[in-house]
Order: sequence, then structure tokens, then C-alpha cells
Amino acid sequence: MKFDDDFLAEVGLSNLPADQKEAFLAHAKDELEMRVGTKMSEGLSPEQIAEFEGIMNNDQQVIRKVVSELEVDFRTDPIYQKLLAKYNLTEGTWEVISEYLSIKWIQKNRPDYREIVASVAETLKAEIHADAPAILAR
Repeated sequence: MKFDDDFLAEVGLSNLPADQKEAFLAHAKDELEMRVGTKMSEGLSPEQIAEFEGIMNNDQQVIRKVVSELEVDFRTDPIYQKLLAKYNLTEGTWEVISEYLSIKWIQKNRPDYREIVASVAETLKAEIHADAPAILAR
């Protein structure tokens, strides 16, 4: 989902003052990320959550552990190769490896990720749309 003028129009906030748009869009994005994270954590063990947090926080010890448990050499994975190309790198940094592992972790542990994001996004958009008159009146 893009947080831009089209999003604002969709939720009834195209008339939001220009000086408030950027802050509102950042807040909406943060809210979506928080809600998606909460929803994704449902049904996961504390160990799974800690592992994912370690990956996301670039914890090198966690990253080394997860890499050692991979069944294939991540360096040959097309997803990893795309990340290298995205950042114009020939060799991965801890950040690139972390991003790769987060994708693989989600694929393995939350294959319903896209559905979660879509559902949470629709709920958030509906809430914002319902509150649009009050938001514009501030």
C-alpha cells in the first residue's frame, strides 16, 4: 500500500491541509505496521517472535544462527540476488542479509502475510474514512 495523495483521496482526506499531509501519512503507515505486526504475532511462539525481532534488529548472533539453519546457500537464492541488485551490491551487508532472512522467515512462519496486510489495511482505511470529517475539522 502506498501512503500518498491517492491514499488520502481514498479515505476522504484529499482536503487535508498540505502542512498536515506528511505527518498524517507517516502516522497512518506507522499504525499499519504496528497493527500488522500485532496480527502476525498471533499464534507464534515466544521463540519465533524473538527470532524475528532479532532478524529485524540486525542481531548478528541471531542472523548467524538462522543462516546456519538454512537448507540451501542463501547467496544463490533469487530473492537474495534481487536484494543485492536493489542496493547495487555484489556482496551482502548485515542489513541485506537481515532483509533477506526476514522475507524467508515470513514465507515460512506466516505464509498468510499478504492476506493479513490486506485485511488490516482495509480495516484501517475504513476507520480513517469514518473519522475523516473529524480529522478535517481539527
